[in-house]
Amino acid sequence: MSRVLALGFFDGVHVGHGQLFKYAARQAAKMGADACALTYDTHPKTLITGRPVPLLCSAGERAGLIRSMYRVPEVVIDPFTEETARIPWRAYIDRVLIGRLEAVFVVAGYDYTFGYRGEGSPALLSEYCAARGVGCAVIPPKRIGGTRVSSTYIRGLVAEGDMEQAARFLGRRYRLSGIVERGRGLGRQFGFPTVNLPMPPERQPPEWGVYATEVLWNGRAYPAVTNVGIRPTVETGGAPTVESTLLDFEGDLYGERIDVEFIRFLRPERRFPSPEALTEQVRRDMETVRGTDEKEKNGNR
Repeated sequence: MSRVLALGFFDGVHVGHGQLFKYAARQAAKMGADACALTYDTHPKTLITGRPVPLLCSAGERAGLIRSMYRVPEVVIDPFTEETARIPWRAYIDRVLIGRLEAVFVVAGYDYTFGYRGEGSPALLSEYCAARGVGCAVIPPKRIGGTRVSSTYIRGLVAEGDMEQAARFLGRRYRLSGIVERGRGLGRQFGFPTVNLPMPPERQPPEWGVYATEVLWNGRAYPAVTNVGIRPTVETGGAPTVESTLLDFEGDLYGERIDVEFIRFLRPERRFPSPEALTEQVRRDMETVRGTDEKEKNGNR
């Protein structure tokens, strides 16, 4: 099996990465080869520095997005280990790209590094592949409004709660996914049942606060108000959660897998003087989201 490989970690699967996938798909069609993305289960900087890199999506989510958004049918997720970090760059091309994955063409970003201490560069990749009879393309950076698209920049947007700008650079809304956990049932007592997700420890957390969101479940999208944080009015010392109140939904989602897509920041999380004051504010937040949702629907007619 001959492959055209798109190379990178691809955190977030943003529009800059999309340029590599589109090029790889076109090249594969020309050569009668299979388009494939090669990524890792662990961010290289996490292993090398010992400091976790907060991610925009998990390895499984990356693979799903690459397949669904860019029609690259095969995604190889290699483990990034101490052995991986020590392999010389020429050996990486020979053993992994050409030997194991049977690459006939590789596509890399302008800042792609590989091999021991990151000594392999796009220029060396291109030169060595040419000597080995393998094609190579190096893709320049993608810019939006003069700003270079990068996973690092998008992580900063998410950390600041700027979900609208993050969506522009991702080419989609920022999303958190997981299995709904059983909470204390306080939302139901206050008159607005909620669904609760734990905040994944490896993920880039959004700015703590309240967001207009959509909750995706069972093929449908439900407008929602989502609180990210520690719920200071009803909890003390709790772990951060992602708590969503769905509009116009009746049912039990405990144990179900849902996706929460972030649309925009509404307000900071804060402690209210009473549960009643919190309830009233949540009702106002829900009306804000309902009005936004209706406006979007009318605008799309």
